[in-house]
Amino acid sequence: MEDLNKQKKSWRSSMLDARRKLTLSEVKGYSSRIIAKLGELEPIKNACTIMAFSSIDNEVDLRPFINDLSCTGKTILLPRVAPGGEIVAVELRDWEQTRVGQLGVREPIGPVFEAAQIDAVLVPGLVFDANGYRLGYGKGYYDRFLNGLNSKVFKCGIAYEFQIIDNIFPHKNDIPVHWIVTERSEIGIDWSFF
Repeated sequence: MEDLNKQKKSWRSSMLDARRKLTLSEVKGYSSRIIAKLGELEPIKNACTIMAFSSIDNEVDLRPFINDLSCTGKTILLPRVAPGGEIVAVELRDWEQTRVGQLGVREPIGPVFEAAQIDAVLVPGLVFDANGYRLGYGKGYYDRFLNGLNSKVFKCGIAYEFQIIDNIFPHKNDIPVHWIVTERSEIGIDWSFF
């Protein structure tokens, strides 16, 4: 177990380092390719309420996608870390109505949105594996949030191709995503949404 924890720490560190080395041009180009693929996914097209994320440290930049979705009348949510350390979903009405939260991520200001109304979640991660499991920053925020969602919510991992490995050896409480989109490929884990 100790060796596995060391391995996961090493994966997190190497992926953060690789991501930070991306140029702004690479982030923009890769993000555009990912956004194009997301726009073609049926579960995203059919969703009325989508939870996305605000990027940090050269993560995939979904802001253009979020802005486009907002114009189509879909309800867009972003995560906010609540005082107890849990993620809650909050509607993004305008980027001007956001602030930098305790983790350095832009979070919307406003009331908590009812998680039961979410149709799809775009999930960030440092590492994803071929079975849809992810490694985040190690705090378990997303796993706890995803675990509380209805089983009909489409969970889509968003990452760069280099962040995909064969197996992260998940814990029993880890929640897999149904699909992963990178700039080069899509990994289908659960086809029941199609």
